[in-house]
Amino acid sequence: MLTPGVVPSIYAAVQAMTQPDQGVIVQPPVYAPFFSAVTTNGRALLHNPLRLEQGRYRMDLAQLEQCAQQGAKLLLLCSPHNPVGRVWQRDEFDALLDIARRYRLTIFSDEIHADLVYPEYRHIPLATLTREGDAVITAVAPSKTFNIPGLGLSALIIPDAGIRQAMTAVFANLHVSSSNPFSLIAFTAAYRHGGAWRDALMLYLRDTRDAVMQYLFEHIPAIHAIAAEGTYLLWLDCRELGMNDAQLQAFFVQQCRIGMNPGAIFGLGGSGFMRLNLASPRAVVLEALARVAAKLDNNR
Repeated sequence: MLTPGVVPSIYAAVQAMTQPDQGVIVQPPVYAPFFSAVTTNGRALLHNPLRLEQGRYRMDLAQLEQCAQQGAKLLLLCSPHNPVGRVWQRDEFDALLDIARRYRLTIFSDEIHADLVYPEYRHIPLATLTREGDAVITAVAPSKTFNIPGLGLSALIIPDAGIRQAMTAVFANLHVSSSNPFSLIAFTAAYRHGGAWRDALMLYLRDTRDAVMQYLFEHIPAIHAIAAEGTYLLWLDCRELGMNDAQLQAFFVQQCRIGMNPGAIFGLGGSGFMRLNLASPRAVVLEALARVAAKLDNNR
């Protein structure tokens, strides 16, 4: 089914698949609307924080099961993950689905970054691993890959007829439409004709990612980048700079004149981090890092 965006779809899924005060699981640090979709709808927010182990984030499956045991009805999954850049693997998904089956947990899989995976990794749509009876909603959109979020269109893949009917009812009650002809044409054109452009994009982003990580290693060793496997984002561990979150944001925005997202807005585990967008000409990204290096030298 077509919907007016992935974020509205997350809000709709919370309304359709849960009742007030029921639990919804999120895996922070994660995209900020995951939190507000739960709290503004009067549901209980259950945190299943990712674990940073040897420079790579992993799901805490044991703690996830504890959340499910508390009566959670819905898990909001980010795949690939924003902001930490993980591309989840088959064994992780198999364990996740096993928990969902045991506790009758619905999974909303936000796969808006599915096309933005680096060549050395492979995105696995969660729905391709499901069995009959599994409750999975998959959200996709060309808006991130092709930079057309303003057109406001996404698609939900919902094999279960009952879930599909419940989602349709929520959108009908909101009186929102996804039938803008410009959006439909752009959506179709992106997926039919954008493959070669996307392939070139990911090669360019990969080289930018690697250049940034090398620059940090050589010139700003106090900032550690988590090696992104997907997305056009880079999660920067700035804790060795010795600044609190307000100081970090002031340093990057006011002193360095660089617009980055403070890690604190992504929830638990985000404090001391910043999110860098790599989707710019490489020279612009490296100029931003040069500003950071210069300001840190001046502040010593």
